[in-house]
Amino acid sequence: MAREILVVGGGPSGLVAATEAALAGAEVTLVEEDKEVGSPDHCAGLVSSEGLQKILGGYEGVLLSRIKRVRVFSPKGNAYNINTSDEKAVVIDREKFDRELMKRAEAAGVEISTGTLYKPSMGFKVLINAEGTKSRVARYIGMEVPRSIPAAQMDLEVKNFEDDVVEIYTGGWAPGFFAWTVPRKDHLRVGLATSMGLPKEFLSRFVEKNENFASKCVIKVLRELYGKVVIGGPLKSTVKGNVVAVGDAGGFAKPTTGGGVVLGCLTAKLAGIAAAGAIKGATLLEFERKWKAHYGKDFERMRLAARIFRNIKDEELERAMDEAHRFGLLERLTVYDMDLQGGVIARVARSRLARYAVLPLLRSLFEG
Repeated sequence: MAREILVVGGGPSGLVAATEAALAGAEVTLVEEDKEVGSPDHCAGLVSSEGLQKILGGYEGVLLSRIKRVRVFSPKGNAYNINTSDEKAVVIDREKFDRELMKRAEAAGVEISTGTLYKPSMGFKVLINAEGTKSRVARYIGMEVPRSIPAAQMDLEVKNFEDDVVEIYTGGWAPGFFAWTVPRKDHLRVGLATSMGLPKEFLSRFVEKNENFASKCVIKVLRELYGKVVIGGPLKSTVKGNVVAVGDAGGFAKPTTGGGVVLGCLTAKLAGIAAAGAIKGATLLEFERKWKAHYGKDFERMRLAARIFRNIKDEELERAMDEAHRFGLLERLTVYDMDLQGGVIARVARSRLARYAVLPLLRSLFEG
């Protein structure tokens, strides 16, 4: 017998969509190929405090670190320290976070089956594709695959550990993207993504040769992690027939940073409600209408900013960062929403920094 709603993937977006659909009265089954929800954990875990509050409400039980400072390094290695007056971001334990979402899904009536691969023979009236970047379901049903680039991360024990600082390294350490360090309770998660080579090789070079990072004094490599970062924004069509794509599978990650936990969950709520509505006779296309109305403008602005960043030369970025620092623009940007970045991008576009975007935008016309 066909299920009313089948959700493929037990990550945050799949769990949230399943919960919302069940709360709206639908019968929901979720299948997850891994044996445990939340494991393995490939996410850096950096999310906005406001976004986490919207998803979980109280969230103390899933916290690893509270972020008070951001340190951005220019291509030449100049450091710009940005202090936040309030707690804008936190680092979460993804295993605990995902399992909390699983408990809520089960409480809503979702039937969860772990260690279960999706099979085309599985019957459903509506399918919610939350498989992340694996693309098996998408390719089978002929749906677009979100644009992504490979990423590598290491968990490192370091001597000079700062538990409240996130760092961003621009320039040739991660061509076309950036490198990052995120404090995770008692160790650092260091990573980067790039479309111009093997991220593992770039990451090893970064850890071994970056002079600013070397001051942390690495004691031990705890583990290595590999995955993908979605950078293309939402698919042109996130609905095809009776299938809807959410989370990374739908491209619902910030094109600027690849972060997808918060926006993935917020848009997945809309997908779950639309899927339940479709069971009762409404159109599944209501999901596209809703997410575009709520978040479409922000995604378009983030896409534009990402195009500029991917095509800016190191010397241009160096000058832009120096000017932003001299005129206090970096510090002022911290008042904007960390998830819906359209506001901060519009602010930069109206500032003197806009002139640095002209040449990168022209170069972006020739992007592959």
